[in-house]
Amino acid sequence: MPTDSEPGLRDRKKARRRDDIIAAAIELFGKKGVDATTIADIAEACDVSAPTIFNYFGSKDGILVALVEEGTQRKRERGSRRPRLEGVPLATIVLDLFSEVSQETLDIASRRVWRYAEAAVIRRPETNLSERFRDTSHLLIESIVERLKIYELHTRTGTPMDINYLSSVLYDLWMPCYLNLITDPQMTLADHDAMLLQRITPFLTYVFDDNTLTATRLSRTEQRT
Repeated sequence: MPTDSEPGLRDRKKARRRDDIIAAAIELFGKKGVDATTIADIAEACDVSAPTIFNYFGSKDGILVALVEEGTQRKRERGSRRPRLEGVPLATIVLDLFSEVSQETLDIASRRVWRYAEAAVIRRPETNLSERFRDTSHLLIESIVERLKIYELHTRTGTPMDINYLSSVLYDLWMPCYLNLITDPQMTLADHDAMLLQRITPFLTYVFDDNTLTATRLSRTEQRT
């Protein structure tokens, strides 16, 4: 019979306990806010001791980092397996991508948690939480690059499009829409999408030729895969 001392079982129990702590924290952060939630609250909610939580995460911010990073990674992996749009307007592809990102952030944690994280980067830019949160933003831009580089994107000037630059610009256009979504409790995802479409359409129209705008195609390399 397996015992708790066996490495495999012990590791699985630790992983389950870690997941339980994160799940309890997500619920409490959403109900009470991150500032008002204590380590003792989280410990009580998942029936462990406060020192156990410190051993796993080091601090409340450590829990927040874990839930954001791990949730973002899971969503990124799922996003890479989404069906590829083709032959539709470029604005539809971009809108679908960022609408998915915004929805998935709300699946990871509540608006209240994301407001705290965004504010923490501004208030305390030197902390580990802020640094790791900025790293998550960089990973998001990288995932946008991965999703857009499969298309043939022809500019009006005929010059090649730098996908990294394009992804950064689109991220900057999306961010105010996302901030509105997490700060305005009345704002729906449909409202977010309408705002984003208004912001991205002029930029895309100015940069890309009419064929790309109306029916974006996969690159020849992607068509062969």
